[in-house]
Amino acid sequence: MIQFNYHHLYYFFQIAKAGSISKACESLRLAQSTVSAQLKQFEAYLGRPLFERRNQRLYLTEDGRTVLDYAESIFELGRELQDTLRDRPPGGRKLLQVGMLNGTPEVFTHALICAVLEQEPSAHISVQEGPLEWLLTELDHHRLDLLLTDGPVRQSVRGGYTSHLVGKIPVVLVAASALAKQFRSFPHDLDGAPLILPMAPSEVYQQVQTFFAERKISPRIVAEVQDIEVARRLALSGHGVTPLNVQTLSVSLPAGGLVALGKKTPPAMYETLYLIAARRKWPNPLAERLIKTFRITF
Repeated sequence: MIQFNYHHLYYFFQIAKAGSISKACESLRLAQSTVSAQLKQFEAYLGRPLFERRNQRLYLTEDGRTVLDYAESIFELGRELQDTLRDRPPGGRKLLQVGMLNGTPEVFTHALICAVLEQEPSAHISVQEGPLEWLLTELDHHRLDLLLTDGPVRQSVRGGYTSHLVGKIPVVLVAASALAKQFRSFPHDLDGAPLILPMAPSEVYQQVQTFFAERKISPRIVAEVQDIEVARRLALSGHGVTPLNVQTLSVSLPAGGLVALGKKTPPAMYETLYLIAARRKWPNPLAERLIKTFRITF
C-alpha cells in the first residue's frame, strides 16, 4: 500500500475547501482522475471515508472534519515557517512587515519606524497601508507581522489575534489663525462653520460627530478625506476646521499656522493606537520587542 504523504493531505485539504473534486482541480491544475485517485489512496490508508456525496456535492464525514482540523494546523504552521525564515534572512538583517490602517497619521508611522531602527539599526522594515479586512488577511497569511490600527480586533470576528494599546493621543479641533479668530465662543460659534472630517468609520470621525450632536451644533461639512495630511493642508489653507491629534499639531509646519480651538475647554476626544499581532508558534522577534516597548505618548 502507498504510504501516507503530505501530497495526499494537501489534495484532501483543497477538496475540502473547494467542496468538490472538480473545483479543487482548478486550483491544483491537475486532472480530475489524478486527484480522485490520490483521495482514494488517502482514504484507503486511513481506513475510513472522509467525504460523503449528497446532491452532487461532497460533505465531510466526522472523521473528515477531524482530518481537516489537523490539515489546517499543519499547513498554517508551514506558512509560518516560510515567513519565519523570511524574517531571518541568511545575511543577518531582520525583516519586519507592518500594516497601517488607511488614514494613519504620518507622525505615528514615523514614530514606529524610528522605534524599530533605534533597537535594530540594520533592520529592513516594510510598511503597507490598506483597509482593515485586507490587512487582517495579509496578517493571517503571514505576509504582515503587525498591524497599527485605531482600535482592537474583536476575537469574535477572527480568532488568534492579540491587541495591544500603545497610544491614546488627545484630539483637538484646529483652524488657520485667521479663521480661528471668528470662533470667539467655543464650541457654539462652530454652528454652520466649515468642517473637514476624516473618512468614516474612523474612531475620530465618530467622536467628532458625537461631540457636535451632544451640543446640538451643525457645522457645514466641506470635505471628508482619508489622509490626515490632506486635512491638515486644507485647514492650513483656511478652508475649514479639522480634528487633529496634538502630536501631529506639534510637528506641523509652519509653526503656529494652525490654532487649537477651545484651549480652556478642549473636547474629550482621543486617537487610540493598537498593535495587532497574530498568535504564532515562532513570532518575529522584532515584532515581539516592539509590542513590549513601543508607546506613543504626549
